[in-house]
Amino acid sequence: MKEDVLAKINKEIKIDLNEASFISMKCRNKLLKMFCEEFSVDLDISNYQNVDLKILDDYTFLYREDSYTSSEKISSIDELEEKFSKFQERANTLIKKKEIDFQNKSNWNNISNLIIILCILIGMIGIGILVIHSFFMGDYYNCLWFIVFIVPAVVPRMKDSLSNRFVQAKRYLKSLFKK
Repeated sequence: MKEDVLAKINKEIKIDLNEASFISMKCRNKLLKMFCEEFSVDLDISNYQNVDLKILDDYTFLYREDSYTSSEKISSIDELEEKFSKFQERANTLIKKKEIDFQNKSNWNNISNLIIILCILIGMIGIGILVIHSFFMGDYYNCLWFIVFIVPAVVPRMKDSLSNRFVQAKRYLKSLFKK
């Protein structure tokens, strides 16, 4: 019974730590601070790449191969479960608040992509108008300079990036119209 409860609690702690680590180091460290507060233990919270936290049979804590004890002695499995449930509530609140929303982030990226494409097209049209204006005004030097130096320098670099942006924008617009 006690071993099953400890195994379940340790599994939940590992899951919470992994989710918090996925979000950010700062989130993981906040989660560890919450753990320290709930269990009255002083863990060495540093920006370690990997952390492993486990509650042992004698209600001590194994953190990065070091053993820690609570300043408020935990005497029973019921007391441990009560402290863990409080910690779990706080941890779930933190993780839900910090959770990354890939759908909205993707929408924002697609909208910013459309804005960038629009700015590039306006810029290209504006430059084209200036070149045509220079040609008709008889300013062949600026027109020739643009064709010989600017176009070969800009177009090859922008070609792949711009085509990828157009494909992404096309997919996004198609998905909008399907909805």
